[in-house]
Amino acid sequence: MRILSATFFLLCLAVISEDAVSESAMNVDFSGSYRLRYETLNNPIFPTTKAVRSQSNQRLSSRLFVKADATLNKHIGVTVELGDSRVFLDENDPTLSSNQVNTVEPLQFYLTYTAHGEGALQSWRVGRQEVNYGSRRLLSNTVYRNANNLFDGVVINWRLRDWNVRTLYLQPVSRLPTDSTSVSNNERAFDKSYRERALYGVYATSQDNALKVQSYWLKESDSNTLATKNRDLYTLSVDYTFAFLDDWKANVEIIGQTGTSHLTNKQEDTTPLDVRAYMLFGYVGKQLSDNTFLRAEIDYISGDNNSADSTISDFDSLYGVRRFDFGPTDVYQAMPRRNLATVGLRSISKPAKSHHVMAAYKAMWYQQTPVDAERFIGHQVEARWRWQVLPSLRLALGGAYLHKGEGLKRGDYTDNSMFAFTGALYTF
Repeated sequence: MRILSATFFLLCLAVISEDAVSESAMNVDFSGSYRLRYETLNNPIFPTTKAVRSQSNQRLSSRLFVKADATLNKHIGVTVELGDSRVFLDENDPTLSSNQVNTVEPLQFYLTYTAHGEGALQSWRVGRQEVNYGSRRLLSNTVYRNANNLFDGVVINWRLRDWNVRTLYLQPVSRLPTDSTSVSNNERAFDKSYRERALYGVYATSQDNALKVQSYWLKESDSNTLATKNRDLYTLSVDYTFAFLDDWKANVEIIGQTGTSHLTNKQEDTTPLDVRAYMLFGYVGKQLSDNTFLRAEIDYISGDNNSADSTISDFDSLYGVRRFDFGPTDVYQAMPRRNLATVGLRSISKPAKSHHVMAAYKAMWYQQTPVDAERFIGHQVEARWRWQVLPSLRLALGGAYLHKGEGLKRGDYTDNSMFAFTGALYTF
């Protein structure tokens, strides 16, 4: 990746030098945000024991982003972003990880080139960057979670006939440090990517944006500094949205996954297993009023309850996020995007210009029931209210309640889970 970045950087310098002769005006914009959020949970969702974690947990999370965007003439852009994600008040929660803590880190630094004219090439971007494609179930930056997904690589945008196409080569960035003591103490280390783990892909959208197609190949292997499952996965997603009967709308996304992977990332695990996994999401909704949309939704995601056979059926969501489907992450954790079958209702409304309200219900089952467990996971109710107090200040309040089914009534915390959060986001 260093050689690739250096090559593109030198190419950019050549383009800058050529264009700067005729146009040397540079514009620089600064922006950023600061978020502070408090979360509290009583009774962990997943089966565990008192020796592993306590019954309740609270956490105060802070996240600061500062970003500079520079443009030189009409073609070249440079973006640099710094971030600082920290947590406080945490009560020795073993789920705390670098997903929540990333202290004083250069998050993004990339060059962009925008073409003009009628050619197929529209633009390209090279460097460390966020990516956010389609439904966000496979490749996305984060919104609720305290630390972002980042990638080193190249993204090229094309216009091919009536399709917008993005081709990409990315190396996922590992957030460091990863040991629990360093994370809980908000210690820092520079994040890094590895050439032994790479993602190749294509993301295409139709002219009306109704049809989205994604195809990714994730290839990884172990090295002296990287322990992996040696995933060699091919993933294809087709996502289609359409309207019917005036006020009705529907969406379906089907994802298939094949390839090989080891069961764990342990050094002694050297056996490649066949991967056969899939995911189905769909909804049908109706615009009830000018400010309220109600939809019924389903998820059906393959799972695996037999680690002794030669096939892995657990769906791998790659670098996607799950908050918008299954509830808050971080302290609450929510269900992972694998081995699930759900049905639910979701309402999204804006009762006033500055207010946004979401309410959701899900009934959840295991797609493949774990050994010595029952299939029904439980009923989950979730709500969130956002209030845009000022153009630069947004407040949020929300929570979730999981009425556990027999599938989760194991371990020391069989009572229902109760979660609440509140936070403020200031942008500048």
